[in-house]
Amino acid sequence: MRVYLLTSFPSLSVHAPAPFPYEEFFNRCAAHLPAADLAELDAVCSTPPEGESPFAQAWTDAWTAFDAINRRERLQRLPREAGDALPDLPGSHDRLRGDMQMAWQADNPLERETDLIMAQWNWVEDRRRTVPYSLTDLIGYGLQLRLLERRDGWEESHGASQFSEHTHSFLDPLIEQLRTRDLTA
Repeated sequence: MRVYLLTSFPSLSVHAPAPFPYEEFFNRCAAHLPAADLAELDAVCSTPPEGESPFAQAWTDAWTAFDAINRRERLQRLPREAGDALPDLPGSHDRLRGDMQMAWQADNPLERETDLIMAQWNWVEDRRRTVPYSLTDLIGYGLQLRLLERRDGWEESHGASQFSEHTHSFLDPLIEQLRTRDLTA
């Protein structure tokens, strides 16, 4: 059944938009997978990831490493008090760590985030290739679809409107307060 499912889905490319939403993927899988496989797919593709399979454990470990590396990189960019310690990095995942360190070299935040998604994509792709048409391959497809959905959500117009909304949420009350103060003075 997994062979049928995987061959019925379009190929994914990190350079193209998601062909359909993850929810549609999950619903199509629900019609064909045994309950245990569907539960594993749901667990691994959740945030934070869970699951019982060896792939689930490996992805959880990689996701934890990804999170730790990102936290460390962000903390390094903030002013620190003397004695503040940076979080330790996990010892494994050398390629993931290398890809992420390269991503963090980018000055442009959008390029950095795109490269960070690419680091996760590569980790998943490396595992999918070793076991084609397996549950791991199917779950990997779901994870990559999630990564594409996340990246596709980055629209400049959406970001600009969100920035404007946040700016107005804290500036408008201040402006109103100043205007009220000027009128009463």
